Order: sequence, then structure tokens, then C-alpha cells
Amino acid sequence: MIKVLVAEDQVLIQQDVCQKIMKTNKDVEVVGTALNGQEAYKKILKFCPDVLITDIRMPLQSGLELIRQLKEEHIPIKTVILSGYKDFDYAKEAIQLGVDEYLLKPVSISDLEYVLNTLEEKILWDQNSRLHQALYQTLNAGASIPSSVLHTLSFQECCLILLNLDPCATFSFQDWLSYENELDELLKGPLIQKYLKKGESVHICSGQTYNQRILVFLMQKASQDKLDMMISELQKQLRRFTVSSTFCVSRPFVHLDSLHQEYQLLNTQLKNQLIFGQSAVLRGQNFLEELQKPKKTLSGSLLEDFRFSVKSRNSTEFLRHLHTFLETCRLQKMTQKHLSEYLKQLLHLFYEDTLNSQLTGREMEIDEYLSNAKTYEELELSLQILFEQLFRQKNQDSALSASSEALIEDVKEYIRANYGKEMNINDIAIHFSITPTYLSRLFKKYSDIRPIEYLTNYRIQQACDYFSHSQLTVREVAELCGYANQFYFSKVFKQITSLSPSEYRIQHQAEEQNEDAGRI
Repeated sequence: MIKVLVAEDQVLIQQDVCQKIMKTNKDVEVVGTALNGQEAYKKILKFCPDVLITDIRMPLQSGLELIRQLKEEHIPIKTVILSGYKDFDYAKEAIQLGVDEYLLKPVSISDLEYVLNTLEEKILWDQNSRLHQALYQTLNAGASIPSSVLHTLSFQECCLILLNLDPCATFSFQDWLSYENELDELLKGPLIQKYLKKGESVHICSGQTYNQRILVFLMQKASQDKLDMMISELQKQLRRFTVSSTFCVSRPFVHLDSLHQEYQLLNTQLKNQLIFGQSAVLRGQNFLEELQKPKKTLSGSLLEDFRFSVKSRNSTEFLRHLHTFLETCRLQKMTQKHLSEYLKQLLHLFYEDTLNSQLTGREMEIDEYLSNAKTYEELELSLQILFEQLFRQKNQDSALSASSEALIEDVKEYIRANYGKEMNINDIAIHFSITPTYLSRLFKKYSDIRPIEYLTNYRIQQACDYFSHSQLTVREVAELCGYANQFYFSKVFKQITSLSPSEYRIQHQAEEQNEDAGRI
């Protein structure tokens, strides 16, 4: 519903405008009237209307003065001025103030309906933008929802869902999802909307990491059965993009100011209860009960088998035990948190006889692998590299056949030769049989940048050359430079060059033409 306030000092004209507004084919309500700008201002603060229709010239405070005050105080309201032919100079001033629409007296029903139609889309867009921003501030900082936003909402209960795709990205080299557009289309599409009644809504915000989304449901009554069916359908659709998805569902609550507290609870639950490599639905009401369950530890004969393998420097036997252990974890639906603790427990076996300053860095590598691996197979591959390297170090063998500086030159050559392929730091590290953290640290030491920065810079450098000397499309250049997502490529290109691909092409091809003309 559109809420309108009419400010007009002539009572008969004011009544006529109000009556004609109610005769339009719009869902509209006149929430108040005023005879001057001062009275209108007070009622705007009280009723928070969406639209102000005001005469230009009124006693005490004119319509123009009122609009100027509203603009200066950033009060979110659409403004429409009423004027006659003799007020044309005032109308020009109103346009300079940024009024949204203009109505000429005498006002007709069709004119009013046209103006309200024009403003309706702007009002909905502004309301959604303000609500989205307010929800984000409340979720992340605990800020209160402004009253100007609350008055636009009609709901009885709220429900919060934290969606996490794949593992908890507590330590990740990634900063975007390759299927981000498809995910947003799914979450904003008809699948969720069909489970909402008229007047109910869902608002989607970014989470704390690139692979999280927050769904805020404003409903008449939060039906657990409907939410379960919706989540089940979403999980089926998400399998097209990703291996696993975790839905953390809050209990229903009434006040939006509780969003921050509920969100923090869901984040804590996610970090403690996410099942590595498998989809799951976690419910807030079961969180405290689950935390009371006794915690299993890696102990007994299996731990002794691992320890004996380390003492005897038998890497083959150690990796065989590791495979068996990871398979057991998968069958037991191990949480990512506990899996991290157990793997670090294995890591400590290599440092029992010495105080090694590298242990903290090695523990961070475990977090990296868990953050980036989507399956147990991917995790095991990374762990094999790590533990094989530890065995080589324990045997005092060199991890690399060439010097560190020569290795980095080989890495650079590998990047330059394969920049057009889909590649990340894990792929490069596996190719050279070293861990991603060690590679990143070594590359930074000899090149002053990280491997992924070098790869990105080289890709953009090649893209610049394509734009300067060819007529290939942006999509074609993106694909040649290893980017499957054209929009992400354009974003990265502009971050580095300060120009969009189109702007860069126009500028540099024009420069070449000028140089050619100068040589002639």
C-alpha cells in the first residue's frame, strides 16, 4: 500500500485531491493532510508517508521550503508538487530541488493514477534497498532497524536461515563462487516464493564468508513443515552447483532487533556442527543439546599405529592408516571442527621429540585444506602431500631438487604457460609436489607477491594485449585468460587497470591510431 500525505492551504482543493486519490485504481491510503509546510513536516515524522503531494505556495512554510528541509534531513519520501500556470518559476526551482513528479491544477484522476504508478516502482525499490541495508547492519553490528523502515513491514514472526556451501571457509584462498550468478537466481527465484503467503517476504544478505548467504524470512507464521519442504527442494537444486550445503535454521522470533543475536548463535552452531563433505540441516533449538554430547578423540591402537609409522619413518604405512581413518570419519559424519582437531593431533606426532617453530604454520595448513576441500578425496590428496613432505624433512632430505629461487622461476614459467586454464594455488602446489602454504610463502619471499596475485596480474596483462590488438569480445578474452565468468573478469580487470574492458579497448586503440597517424 502507498501512503500519501496531502499539503494544500485551500481546503476545497485539498479535499478534491484526497477524494480523487481514493478513486484511482491503486492500493493507496491518505494518512494525513496539512494546511501549511510546518504542519505537513510534523505529520511526515509521525505517519512516515511514502509520498508527499504539496502545493508550492502555502503560509508559514511553503512547499518548496518543506521539500528543501526534507532533502537536507535525508527523510525518505517521494515528493510531488501541485501548481498552476502562474507558478511556473516556482516549478523550475522545485525541479532543481529534485522533486519526483509535477501535477498541474486542476488535478484529474488519470493524472494522479499516472503519478502513483510512476512512483510505485521507485518506492518499492527504495524500500527494499533501505530494508536490505538495515538488515545487514542489524545482522552484523546489532544496529536497531530505523522506524522509517519498520513502518513499511507487516509480519508476525521472523525466521533466519544461514546457508553455507561446502566447508566452513575459515581459511580460504577463494573470494568468490564460480556459480554465484546461478545461486543468486535460485535464491531470488520462484522456488522460495511459492512457499510464502501474500505479504510475506524473504531478504537475502551476504554472510561473513564468500560461500555463505543469509535468508531473512518475514512471515505471518513461521511454518516448520513449509520451511522443511523448501530446504529440501533447495538442497536438490544446489547439487547442480556444489557437493554439500548446510542450512542453519533459527527458532521463530518476533522482533527484528533479535536478528543479531540469532545470527551469532547460528554462526557458532555452524562452526561447531558443520558435517564435513555432507549436506545437513542444523536447527537452533537443538544446538545446546548437541554440545552436551561426549566428544570422541583419536586414541587407542590407531593412534599408536600412526605414532609407530612416524617413528619408523614408514610413510606408506602412515598414509594407509590415514586413508582408513578418513573413511571412518566420513561414515561417522564427522564435524569439520573435530576433524581439524584430529588431523592436528596427527601432525603433532612429527614434532613430539622437538620444539619446532613451524608447527603453527603447519596447523594453519590443516585449516587451509579443510576450508578448500569439498570432499574427503580432495582433502586426502592435500594431506598426502603434507605428510609426505614431513617424512622427507624427518629423513633430512631436500623437499625440492632445485634451489628455492629456481623453483619460483619454474612456477612463474608454469603460470605463464597455463594462464588460460582454470587454475588455483592448490593446482600449482600439487603440480610441484609442495603444500600451498609453503609455495605461497616461498613465492612471496622471492617475488614480493603471492602466486595468485602473479597469476591474476599476468592474465590481465595478456587481456590488455588482446584488447589493444584484436577485436575479440570481452567474453572471448575472458575465456582465453582463464576466466569462465565474464562478469568476474570485468570486475578484476577494472580493479587492476581502473578501466572497464570496453573503456580500455577504446582508449588504447585510439592511442595506436594517433601514433600511426603521427608516423605517416
